[in-house]
Order: sequence, then C-alpha cells, then structure tokens
Amino acid sequence: MQPTDGYPMIDDHEVLGDILKSKGLDTVDFRKGEVIADIGAGNGYLEAIFSVYTDSLTFYIQDIDTAVCNQRTVDEVFAFYEEVRGSPFTNSYFVVNGTDTKTNLPYDTFDRIMMLWTYQYLTEPEAFILDVRKTLKEGGLLYCINPDVDYDPESPQTKEYGWNQSPVEMQITDIIDCGFELIRITRNYESGQRPYVILFKKSTGKGNGINRAERR
Repeated sequence: MQPTDGYPMIDDHEVLGDILKSKGLDTVDFRKGEVIADIGAGNGYLEAIFSVYTDSLTFYIQDIDTAVCNQRTVDEVFAFYEEVRGSPFTNSYFVVNGTDTKTNLPYDTFDRIMMLWTYQYLTEPEAFILDVRKTLKEGGLLYCINPDVDYDPESPQTKEYGWNQSPVEMQITDIIDCGFELIRITRNYESGQRPYVILFKKSTGKGNGINRAERR
C-alpha cells in the first residue's frame, strides 16, 4: 500500500528531519556496519533520507509493488538524495521484491527490520512474520510502527485486497506468537497520526511462539 500523498523529493534538511520524526524513526539508533531491511519500503525514499545523515549501513529495500520498488526507481531516489547530502553515500542498498507470504530476504542476515505503516496490509500476517523471523540474526530487532487508526475490517478495500487490518493489540499478540519478545511500545505524539512505535526482539527462549516458528 503506497502513501496517498506520494513520495517526497525534498532538499530542505529541516523538512527531511520532520519526515523521519513523523514516522517515529528518530527513535531508531542505527550503528555503523548494521544490515537493515525496510519491508514495504516503496521506492526507498526513507533509506535515502537516512543516508544523508548516516554512514556505513547496508539497507535492503523490500516491497511487493514492483511498480515503485525496482532498481531504476530506487537508483533515481538515491541519486537525488546523494545530491542533497553533497557527497557520495557510504551506505549501500539492495532492492528486493517479496510476496504475500515471503519477504524473499536472505535468512540470518539482519540486525534490524522495519515495518512502517505496513502490518495492516499483510494478507497472510502469520506466514509473513514467521518468514521475517528467519531473516533476522539471533537477537535481531523488529520495529513495527503504525499510526493510531482504527481500521474497518468490513471496508471494501479490506474485502477486495484481503488486508488483515489488525488493531495494535492483535498485532502485538500475533507477532509474539511468531517467536518474538516485546521490548517496548511508545507513541510519537508530535506526528499527526500519533504512531505507535513497537519494538520486538527475535526470541531465543522456550515458549509457544518460538516452537510455532520452528515448526515452519
């Protein structure tokens, strides 16, 4: 599901900072050398904006929509924001197209995975999150950031596309059941959509969730 207002191509640094904050991403402290995936990343504009201010990261830009998530489009976005930075990016990036049930990301690879405004649109959330778990390193982190919106499970869009439209409470329960530990949940009240910033860690302990994940 792509944003209704499109993807920004902006060279104003103050506005770029506001964009990151509005998505709750000012709470994410990336460390040099980390490998990060953004699931539902569209054309990778957030990773390109991050690359203006960060160094020595590897981003995987993942989305099911090949119309916006393709090598040519992502290259154009990164080239634009490299000009905004005024020097070559030191971050690298890869483009990956997934399906309703699989990320198609490499397993045991990622320090962090981000899902921004994405979970409600999964049509097979259990299968998908179990696959996400396999892509994380042991102790890897999953950021599930979603706006404070009550979705209508009976909406025409939900019926047509099969979106799960899960409320936050159900998201948390379902993700824990897939082998994750809830680390914290916060709110970004400065953003108009007041998003929940929910942080999970790939669980290595015993329990129903981990056993469920290992059966797959």
